Amino acid sequence: MDLIHADEQLNELGIVEFVKYDGAVSLDPDVRDNDWEVEILAEDFAGSGFAPGHYLYFPGTEWGGRLETITHISKTHTVRLGGVTWRGMLSRRVIMPAAGQSHLDMRESDIYPVMRSLVAGFGGLFSAPSGNAGLLCGQKFRYQNVLEGMQDMLDPLGLRLVLTLDPDSRLVRLSAAPVADRSAEIEFSGDYDFSYTSTLGEATYNHVVALGRGEQENRLVRHVWLLDDGTMTTDSNASGIPSGADERALVYDYSSAEDEKELIKGAKKQLKEHGAQNAIEISFDSGDINLPLGDRVGLRDRTLGLSDVRTVTGKLLTVSPDGISLSYTAK
Repeated sequence: MDLIHADEQLNELGIVEFVKYDGAVSLDPDVRDNDWEVEILAEDFAGSGFAPGHYLYFPGTEWGGRLETITHISKTHTVRLGGVTWRGMLSRRVIMPAAGQSHLDMRESDIYPVMRSLVAGFGGLFSAPSGNAGLLCGQKFRYQNVLEGMQDMLDPLGLRLVLTLDPDSRLVRLSAAPVADRSAEIEFSGDYDFSYTSTLGEATYNHVVALGRGEQENRLVRHVWLLDDGTMTTDSNASGIPSGADERALVYDYSSAEDEKELIKGAKKQLKEHGAQNAIEISFDSGDINLPLGDRVGLRDRTLGLSDVRTVTGKLLTVSPDGISLSYTAK
């Protein structure tokens, strides 16, 4: 795999001779989960022209992004180049409503024009498909980052965000692809030569008390519960509502919620973030299979009795003299 060094306009400057590349991409709209680091020999750094604001990337993939830090470690005679991935760059731009508006309302707009609008502020670095997709956005955006906003738009439509660096056009091309449920054909377990770490645990919170608009006795209050089977309910009479020592409640203050529907949506998001702690992390060599973020696979740990269909939420790529390896997180 050739790692390319390019300037601020994505003009290629050369191929990087590196010792090790570590990159992470994630559905989590946090730049800490969407970054990369490249280790090179100090002798190779001299005259290389690396500078913050340049780009490093593997062409035709989403691995790479903007160079931000350069660190010299004299003890090991190496230089570490650190940066943010294309997804990470999207997570650093906030969607701003127009002056006097509480939201940027893009409902009833086709998703491709919405995508073009959301990346318009990146100076032409990102490109979304021309024309229409024939699918309508159902979102009102309110002070959230672009990565999160795009994912919120695509998730209800069963779509995932795809990013690919096109070196010919010097553009990071964005598109939407259907989420594939591959659980029937792919199940990661100890039956095969896969390493994994499983955690069995309770939800941190299983009850959200959501506070909306209003003051004192007139304040809008709604309750959302997480049931043992992973479903959520607003019905206080539903079977399986947690109670007693099993109940773990969280107060969610969302006074700016426009209506009850938005308040409940926010409460469910809180439960999703603090919900069941059961998790299986899988790791395997890239020669076996390559999965995109957002696809769904089957996971099974016979020791802990865990089995489920989970979404691939994170990918870690390591390229070194030992070869190429990919590890995945599925939640």
